Amino acid sequence: MSRQITDQTFFKYLKCPSWVYFDATEAANPHDPLVLRLINDGLMPDKEREIINDRPDVAEVTAEDPEEAFRQTLAFMREGRETIYHGMLVHGHWVGNPDLLVRVEGQSQFGNYYYVAGDIKRARELREEHQMQGCFYAELLERVQGRKPVQGYVLTPDKAALSYLIESFEAEYHLTLTEIERIVAGEKPQHFLTSACKQSPWFGVCRSETESCDDLSVLNRVWREEVAALEAAGVKTIAQLTATPVAELERLVPGVRPFRFELLRDQAIALRDDRHLIRESVSFPAAKLELYFDIESDPLRDFDYLFGVLEVEKGKATYHSFFAEMPEKEGKMWRAFCDFMESRFDAPIYHYGAFEGEVVRRFSAKYGVSPLVGEAFERNLIDLLALIRPAIVFPLSFYSLKDLASYAGFSWRGEEPSGVNAVIWFEEWFATRKKTVMKKILEYNEDDVRATWTLKEWVAKEAK
Repeated sequence: MSRQITDQTFFKYLKCPSWVYFDATEAANPHDPLVLRLINDGLMPDKEREIINDRPDVAEVTAEDPEEAFRQTLAFMREGRETIYHGMLVHGHWVGNPDLLVRVEGQSQFGNYYYVAGDIKRARELREEHQMQGCFYAELLERVQGRKPVQGYVLTPDKAALSYLIESFEAEYHLTLTEIERIVAGEKPQHFLTSACKQSPWFGVCRSETESCDDLSVLNRVWREEVAALEAAGVKTIAQLTATPVAELERLVPGVRPFRFELLRDQAIALRDDRHLIRESVSFPAAKLELYFDIESDPLRDFDYLFGVLEVEKGKATYHSFFAEMPEKEGKMWRAFCDFMESRFDAPIYHYGAFEGEVVRRFSAKYGVSPLVGEAFERNLIDLLALIRPAIVFPLSFYSLKDLASYAGFSWRGEEPSGVNAVIWFEEWFATRKKTVMKKILEYNEDDVRATWTLKEWVAKEAK
């Protein structure tokens, strides 16, 4: 059994505590390193180097063995190098691997300077896991250099430094570390299924165990606090929830708002009966022409490379793709997409989830957009998921496009189509330029927009 705790352990714990447990107690079931970099909000090494290329005196730790990498890091710290890239910090069974160690003025065992740790992330906002990892680095640095940094930071793809105070997050960090220490020592955490669990290589085991217990966490988007309150009141399974009237639930658990009980109980009934429930009708704008929109991105390079549009008129569907071979051609792709939209400015544009709208706003600000197309985006973008959530309860734990469109009868081409695999395919294409790989990506994107169309039509029929 491995008791090693790393910065990655905090990320895994926040996604799914069982991930930490199975890693520590079972035979290895690791992720591909590229996939782990992806789900840990990381970037490709060449993109990271691009972000730090204007920093003076960068020393890179190149050793692969952790102990040798730690010795190399210590040597650079004693030399007083200004920036240490991919340093390694080790203390007992704690191992930290911050992307950057940056020298600042102050006293430490090395002299009149000490080091502050930071990570390079593709996110443009601070997240809980970033700060948790930063607290871990700070504690390791205190043991290595005799001085604890007061700040940590994350460097974004735009080279912006998002700093935070270690002290403001330290209490939560120590509670989390205590829980992690118990788990790696062999204490099994309680089941709790969330969409974040999907990122774990142990997801299948975790889901099977949770469902076999008829656990309340199989409900879609149930909160931990709600489950804890229900369990404390004696309602511990899906079966018990379906058998308890809403009025009784309100009496047993007064701290939860009644509308949540109504939704959770409907979800429990849908799961028990394996059928969907219509809570309210969904209306769509009448239109002769409809557009279905999906974007493919390479988050490891902070690069949105493919805009796919399905144009539907009188039941006839035509797929259009707008592609950028490299980040420098994003602007050209955007202009071609906007030219396409200019002649279709009054068509509703259906997409699934918030991502497409966020990218359109970011590209509009970065590359510009005509008043007509800008107004079309503002008026016509329709998030299908936002319409579905309050209206329909599905007999499903997860509401991804793959889950709901499959329920509506759509089938994707190829083996294991997923956003993660699309990123892996793009990395393969980026390195090889194989046409067969690009064909897979385009087919996957086309299937996504066709799935969105299928789901919209299903909703229009079922939730009139």
